Amino acid sequence: MNSPISPSAEADDGARANEVRGAVRSTLQLGGSLMVTYAIALGIRALMPRYLGPEAFGYFNWSEAFAATFFVATNLGLETYIRKEVPVRPDHASDFFGTTMLLRLAMTLVLMVALALVLHHTGEPPEVQHLVQWFAVAQSLIVVNASMAALLHSKGKVAGLSVSNVITKIVWGGGLALMAAFGVGLQWLAVPMVLSEAVKLIISWKLAKEHLNLKFRIDIAATKKVMKACLPFFLTAAALACNGRTDMSLLGKLASKEEVGWYGGAFSIAGLTFLISPIFGWVLMPMMSRAAARSPQELSHLTRRSLEGVLAFTVPVMMAMVLGADLWVRLMCGPGFEPAALPLRVLSPIFVMAYVTMVSSIWLTMSNKEWWVTLAATMGAVVNPLFNLALIPWLYGRIGPSGGATATALSMFLTEVIVTVLFLGRMGRNSFDRRSLVMVAKTAGVCGVCVALDRVLLGAGLAPWPRLGLTAATYVAGVLGTGAVRPAELLQVVRMARQRGGNGAEVAVPAAPAA
Repeated sequence: MNSPISPSAEADDGARANEVRGAVRSTLQLGGSLMVTYAIALGIRALMPRYLGPEAFGYFNWSEAFAATFFVATNLGLETYIRKEVPVRPDHASDFFGTTMLLRLAMTLVLMVALALVLHHTGEPPEVQHLVQWFAVAQSLIVVNASMAALLHSKGKVAGLSVSNVITKIVWGGGLALMAAFGVGLQWLAVPMVLSEAVKLIISWKLAKEHLNLKFRIDIAATKKVMKACLPFFLTAAALACNGRTDMSLLGKLASKEEVGWYGGAFSIAGLTFLISPIFGWVLMPMMSRAAARSPQELSHLTRRSLEGVLAFTVPVMMAMVLGADLWVRLMCGPGFEPAALPLRVLSPIFVMAYVTMVSSIWLTMSNKEWWVTLAATMGAVVNPLFNLALIPWLYGRIGPSGGATATALSMFLTEVIVTVLFLGRMGRNSFDRRSLVMVAKTAGVCGVCVALDRVLLGAGLAPWPRLGLTAATYVAGVLGTGAVRPAELLQVVRMARQRGGNGAEVAVPAAPAA
């Protein structure tokens, strides 16, 4: 005789199913806007290297990196705190929002003065100094917009934000395209970013007031408690930001701005693999916050399946980047950027590890192990400059063109390996189960076959597009044939996305295994 199911259990299951469907719908809404914004970004990434050339493009990338590093402090760790706490208590947002906005404004004014003084004594060309200052204004807006977006993601209200992302990306991309068409000087190329972020802030504020009833009030006592809780998140964000930005600054000083241009070109192409990375903060983190509130077992189950999905997406993209590096550089960057192919090959595997650490850091944060995330990120921020200091002078002299860029890419690769090992080691069995490990082994085997096939086809003199097409077909056949990727599970996600509740049969949501 079957045991009866209590109404409360049925209610919990229904709420969980609705939550999953809501998360999938949010993912598809945001994913649609990302496709549009990335299409615009792809065009701009192809335009800017051709418009500026390697050296000026190097100055452009260096200026953005320098400004972003300078404004790391304004992050405050608030974005991660919001995604952890606001999904389960939305009214809490008004407790700290107003005070932290004023705090950021004060910090921005101080940092702008300090930045002007530093630039005055660096000896950089005047147009570069102006460019850095415009990027600094943009960066101050980017940080605030990230917090506004986190509030909306935590509430699950993303439709308006998706439209906002498209509008602001059009402002940015259209502005840069017009500037390139009229031959505007280097110092003004950050202005479109400032305008786009200002537009986004206005739209985000209106959406937050509508969906969260967000109020601008000053509550110093509540904000002090929030800032104390944000400390590990702030240190982590600062470490990650420095880890991703100081490398270009060091490369520009230890090698040349042309090397920064080649590295920037390679990074722009490899960065396309971050297509779905915003989804992690926008959808997955609030979802994992609610899962953690229910049980550690459900959190671990969601984490393992998320890691499987990450690998299914990132590994084939990484393979395409590595095997077709020369082709992608030629298509995206144009003449003068041929040396960027080698650093692109070195950078490509990093983004697989970066996605893994994203999911791992969310699990650690939701398991109240955020200080471990801070420790690992801080270690990365320390060893990455050390690797750069050691490798840039060595490879810059030995390899020739792109030696410095390759050294910076290798430094990031080694750093990411260390951070990934630390994260997964701390998670233990919460990261991968037997099913996950089998999937990894099968995928690695298929990748090995594809690399061997690519070498054979390359030796036979086959043109790049047919060679990559045959290799891609082999990869798809391999992962499907071995069961490394399971189409039935992807179809289940689509069914959940289409399910609107109430009008059709409920879609089964995979349950976490019993502890």
